[in-house]
Amino acid sequence: MGIFTVLCALVLLGAAVPAWSEKHSLYYIYTALSKPVEQPGIYQFTAMGLLDDREIDYYNSENQRKIPRQHWMKEKMQQDYWEKGTQSRKSKEQWFNVNVDILMKRMGHNESDVHVLQWRHGCEVEKQGDEVKFSRGIDEYSYDGDNFLSFDDKESQWVAPVAAAVPTKRKWDNVPILNQYTKGYLEKECVDWLNKFREYGDQELSMYSPPEVDVFAKRCTSDKTKVKLTCFATGFYPKDVTLIIRKYRTPLHEGEVESSGIRPNDDGSFQLKKSTIIQEDEKAEYDCFVNHITLKEPVITKWDGKCKDCTQETFLGMAIGAAIGGLVVLGVGGLVYYLKRRRNRQQNDSDTTRSSSTGSQDRVINYDKHSLYYIYTALSKPVEQPGIYQFTAMGLLDDKEIDYYNSLEQKKIPRQHWMKEKMQEDYWEKGTQSRKSKEQWFNVNVDILIKRMGHNESDLHVLQWRHGCEVEEQGDEVKFSRGIDEYSYDGKNFLSFDDKESQWVAPVDAALPTKRKWDNVPILNQYTKGYLEKECVDWLIKFREYGDQKFSMYSPPKVRVFAKRCTSDKTKVKLTCFATGFYPKDVTLIIRKYRTPLPEDEVESTGVRPNGDETYQLKKSVKIQEDEKAEYDCFVHHRTLKEPVITTWGRQK
Repeated sequence: MGIFTVLCALVLLGAAVPAWSEKHSLYYIYTALSKPVEQPGIYQFTAMGLLDDREIDYYNSENQRKIPRQHWMKEKMQQDYWEKGTQSRKSKEQWFNVNVDILMKRMGHNESDVHVLQWRHGCEVEKQGDEVKFSRGIDEYSYDGDNFLSFDDKESQWVAPVAAAVPTKRKWDNVPILNQYTKGYLEKECVDWLNKFREYGDQELSMYSPPEVDVFAKRCTSDKTKVKLTCFATGFYPKDVTLIIRKYRTPLHEGEVESSGIRPNDDGSFQLKKSTIIQEDEKAEYDCFVNHITLKEPVITKWDGKCKDCTQETFLGMAIGAAIGGLVVLGVGGLVYYLKRRRNRQQNDSDTTRSSSTGSQDRVINYDKHSLYYIYTALSKPVEQPGIYQFTAMGLLDDKEIDYYNSLEQKKIPRQHWMKEKMQEDYWEKGTQSRKSKEQWFNVNVDILIKRMGHNESDLHVLQWRHGCEVEEQGDEVKFSRGIDEYSYDGKNFLSFDDKESQWVAPVDAALPTKRKWDNVPILNQYTKGYLEKECVDWLIKFREYGDQKFSMYSPPKVRVFAKRCTSDKTKVKLTCFATGFYPKDVTLIIRKYRTPLPEDEVESTGVRPNGDETYQLKKSVKIQEDEKAEYDCFVHHRTLKEPVITTWGRQK
């Protein structure tokens, strides 16, 4: 039904610059489950208001209060607005509870299964200058994710795409005054509220932002002569944008182009991606045309010819026991686990800040990166090793352990003194109950997986789950960067959540039944996405605020450059740049030749690693001709430095 996403893309067939009109929307979305779901954060009934795809109010069946989601809504709307809104939402909750039961009986569905009834209604307008014009109204219902009933605003009647909806259509169409009210609400009352809300939130909503445009490609596995050419625009607001892939400056037919549709970013801006398959030797014939209200003229960009590796990073792996090599021991209590990541992920994502240091430019834009992850590990049977438990769970804030649980003590406990001081007793009590529940879930599911994989129960098997979020912080602005929700079995990728697509990805056949089962309950996927992008970020910010004194103890890097002669070629040395003792962990370290950064594939990196004193270190190396040593330097920048440290071999700074 596409009930959550409104796509408003204005597509040009020529290169002319359009006369732009703004598009705005106000929607209300109601979701009712046929029975409670024993999952934290998932309620039997929820309702929310969305202004230009930004949540402005919220209600759930547990708290039973309509509350503001934007500060300006809280400031501008009087108390009686929220009181009346609460009563209205309670009334709708009762209506939904009755009607989801009616639909289940009408559809002949089993009451033991979870079924979902959803309603979306609202309006869209176009604004050109000071003129605001009604564009369209939406009033539609879905059942278990499929279209059920919708209102035809032009004809003032209901449309039933399935036979089970026909009785409702007839009943509602037989009361013309209700259809007249629905039409009047969509075209008039909804538009009035939309205009009022935009006026109240004008300062925040009118912050226009131009698109950033990137063109890249990935080689096709089925035909090595072809590549998948992608044009990606992001960071733009408002959401209306023109993005066209062209050949000889002529737009490709829509049937040749794959589009993601316009999607929201976490900062209130939007993104759009389009792709097409082309012959690699014809790359010069293609370009990407992007236009937006913020641009004086269109952006026209071509592919630079470099093919990107777009495969997903490998998942978190697991190894256990004293007899298994490659172990990393994390935290007091002896949980043993191994996080397996791609080397380029270590070098480029979690290890360094974004750098504008190219050529002779030595200015770096620093972003603080922060993360909150929870890691759960279940063994198929006990291991007679001290400090290794059948089930463990831990929380990691910026890679520092903040809480811990194991199957022997069965108690969630703080690992940082500030967690003990700031978090109330009921937080630890509820956390303990949650961990006990997850322990039971893991014990059941690791047995299910052993049977599904046809593995021997006498052997040791491991099921692991990691979920959480990462953010970027620049000044006072905190932006969601990415969310992770992934499972591994015996150290190999098993199942992961695609946050952008809101669906599960199964890299192995044995995971397909679980993927299908979970994807068939859309409300669970919506909850997962919401947790990663909102609730997790809120907890991350709260924890960093609580531990602020400790986390704000910044420390600058100490930088050394040294070399070791290569045994295979006496004319070469292995030049190493080593930075240590810095906090926070985000750092830029670049080995340069003639002040130009070396390509990443020429450089060996350890990735950022923790020291024993809660500071970090990073080491990068490259093989060079010894007589060319004067051409190389080591460029290091960190938020604690007023200017970058630039050091050459033999001259330490």
